[in-house]
Amino acid sequence: MLAKNNFSYMKTVLLLLSILAGVLLPYGSEYTFLIRYFLMLMLFFSFLDVRVEKEIIRFSHFTILLSIIFFSVAAFLLISLFNEVLAQTVFITAIAPTAIAAPVIISLKKKNVAYVTFSLLLNNITIALLLPFLLPLLMKNGTDISVKDILVPVIVTLSVPLAAAQLIKYFTPRIWKALVEWKDSSFYILIFNIYIATSDASHYIQYESGSKIQIIVLIALSSAFLCAFFFLTGMIIGGKEFSAEASQSLGQKNNAFTIWISLSFVGPIAALGPVFYVLFQNFYISWELYKHHIVNSKLE
Repeated sequence: MLAKNNFSYMKTVLLLLSILAGVLLPYGSEYTFLIRYFLMLMLFFSFLDVRVEKEIIRFSHFTILLSIIFFSVAAFLLISLFNEVLAQTVFITAIAPTAIAAPVIISLKKKNVAYVTFSLLLNNITIALLLPFLLPLLMKNGTDISVKDILVPVIVTLSVPLAAAQLIKYFTPRIWKALVEWKDSSFYILIFNIYIATSDASHYIQYESGSKIQIIVLIALSSAFLCAFFFLTGMIIGGKEFSAEASQSLGQKNNAFTIWISLSFVGPIAALGPVFYVLFQNFYISWELYKHHIVNSKLE
């Protein structure tokens, strides 16, 4: 467990370094097209050993999904009255589904992995199919993009990794077993995505936008608030039986997906929301795993 905790701390440091590198060395802005393919690779590793048990499906799963949709839309409508750019960023940050790594984290906490796995599938598939309809409705530039412009790339991005993972699992089990052992390496793919997204936003702010430091601070603060809000709300939704699982399902977000959505259909500034969120959620997860290790050490 101590080794796992140390790895979690290292991940947080790497995330921070990737953000700093993106700000100071924004050369990754030329490679934003790679984000989609990196995301597909991450999804592929995630789908390799996904299992769903019918017995674990609870009403709280659908409450979590509805909470993601309701709070993201409500926040956008409220904030857009004052600041359209911040509203778009908050929406993109909040609408992110359950993170690919959430089942792994919950397993380290010795909780119900099947619960989080079902949330992973339910939230990612539903939100991926819903976003192409929500974005043209909510974004000011909705006239420039159609449902088809977003829906087709999203379906391809989600379905190709899922189909590839399942085909390998059933037809080449030896290769499947070897790939499953490399599953955790998908984190390093996320590091590249974070660097590219931060680079693109940094380049945009420096050379193409009149944005001031105030908007960056507001985005960082809003991401911190959303992170605390979703983890806490998840605890409440899960109740006594599944508080940790629901908290992880709602709070730990698939930021790689919303970074791609931001850069492809919204704008570089919007990508900063998920970038900051992934940093804050990893600070929180590192602290949670450390606390879990301390409690277990006292019990042993």
